[in-house]
Amino acid sequence: MAPQQAQAGQPLPVQPQAPMPGQPVGQQPFPPGGQPPQPVAHWQQQGGFQPPVPASNPPASSAGTPDWEALAEQNEQAAKRGRRLKLIGVATAVVVVAAAGGGGYWYFQHGKEKKPVAQATGTPSPTPSGPSSPASAPPVKGIDSPPTVGTLPAKKGAAALNLGADAKQGTMAGFSGQVLKLPSGQDSFASTSTPVVDVSKSFTVSARVLVDVPNGNRSAVSQGDGQYYSYALGRANNNGHDQWYFKVQVPGGGSAIAWSKGDATVNQWVLLTGVYDDPSGQITLYVNGAPQSSAKSAGVPPSGANTLQIGRLSSNSQWADPWHGAVADIQVWDQVLPEADVVKIVAGPSSPPSIAPTGAWLGG
Repeated sequence: MAPQQAQAGQPLPVQPQAPMPGQPVGQQPFPPGGQPPQPVAHWQQQGGFQPPVPASNPPASSAGTPDWEALAEQNEQAAKRGRRLKLIGVATAVVVVAAAGGGGYWYFQHGKEKKPVAQATGTPSPTPSGPSSPASAPPVKGIDSPPTVGTLPAKKGAAALNLGADAKQGTMAGFSGQVLKLPSGQDSFASTSTPVVDVSKSFTVSARVLVDVPNGNRSAVSQGDGQYYSYALGRANNNGHDQWYFKVQVPGGGSAIAWSKGDATVNQWVLLTGVYDDPSGQITLYVNGAPQSSAKSAGVPPSGANTLQIGRLSSNSQWADPWHGAVADIQVWDQVLPEADVVKIVAGPSSPPSIAPTGAWLGG
């Protein structure tokens, strides 16, 4: 057929073209230049791993074919979210472990110095030390003492006296029983390994003493091995006079002292008795069963391991006031001993007090 000629001013009519071999009827061929290249799937660019299964149908192009480029972008965003969640989980675990194990403190190492960088709120848990309870107090250690060379068993109670090298048991004129001779010096003492009475409560202490030198402060019996004694019986200078005393430490520092009415004697046996009445806060000294004077105390603090000391006392974390002479008939009660029983001590074993002592050594 001959081609139609266009009339002037009119377009030529479009003639239908015959389909290409193999092309279905009704579809248009690709435009010139061929089909555009399809994007390579994202999972194919990562070493051949299988593509993730999408939570919903992948986005499709306008032609009905999956949009692999958009799907790859979604997968990349999901991977980033997964990595962020994993990092957040790890950081949270580190914070929890650090707070639990470090008592609420986080530290970082900078050279050899540890610096606090944050502090958690709340009360930190105590750090346990060994098998003991974290709330238990550490054992109290007294001041250092020379070694002991023997023991003297108690006549009453379980606490034996450990003897220093210069402390000698024997007899002496004026006393019918065994005495402890103390020639003075750092090895002239005896002590228990455990407390005998609780000094925070009422107590009574008594001993027969003989001092054979006319001067110097001397302690016959005391309790405590810390910085300062808890109580002491002995002799000291008071306004130019050497007098017998019973004294106790006062909470917060200082001491309360009950003095004898007369001067202390030399080379004579004397019975000294000190009483602490906790409810009234009063201390009283007795000499040979007779009351001497009293003083007030707001309490008696413990001292170190609260061990009993014969022939010395602790002062300023050192042993001081060594006894020079002999000590015997040592008795301690964990209560106030009535005056009637204090008088009975003077008579000796033939007329014992109605209240048995908590601890006793070297009785007549």
